[in-house]
Amino acid sequence: MKRSRSLALVSAGLVAGLVLGSIGYAVAAPADAAPTSPVAAAGLHMSRSIRAAGGRMVDILASLTGLTTEQIATERAAGNSVATIAESKGVDPDAVVAKALEARKTIIDARVADGTLSKADADASLAQMKTRLEERVNTTQVGPPSWAGGGRGGAAGMGGRGMGGGRGTCVVAP
Repeated sequence: MKRSRSLALVSAGLVAGLVLGSIGYAVAAPADAAPTSPVAAAGLHMSRSIRAAGGRMVDILASLTGLTTEQIATERAAGNSVATIAESKGVDPDAVVAKALEARKTIIDARVADGTLSKADADASLAQMKTRLEERVNTTQVGPPSWAGGGRGGAAGMGGRGMGGGRGTCVVAP
């Protein structure tokens, strides 16, 4: 009898914790906070699509220069920008940006075609991506840019093997 009462009390405590935790989470989330980024407003979550398409700036730089992504990561960690690395291999940095934008446009065009994104949102997203890619090609900052927001989410989190795995090799984080 004592064991079933203890089990009932523990179960009730767990349920109460879940309910109160859910209510607290819902109250803390601002319902009226509109995303300021057209990409976020459109709900694109582009990073996985870009990675799968080989559209990260590091991937494009590797394909244009013949370097491996590990070699590029080493160069970036040493303080070199994507533009500097590209130019050292005879590649125009504008070509890197153009290829990265082309990969993103292909993904966005597919979302316009399937109706998950309006043409206006697509145009706004591409304009913002172009601006950000042009900024990122010249920066020596390694890792997610300041405008990428906090946290990476996904997979293992807390420095695990999630998106990027915490190795500092991310060159573009759209």
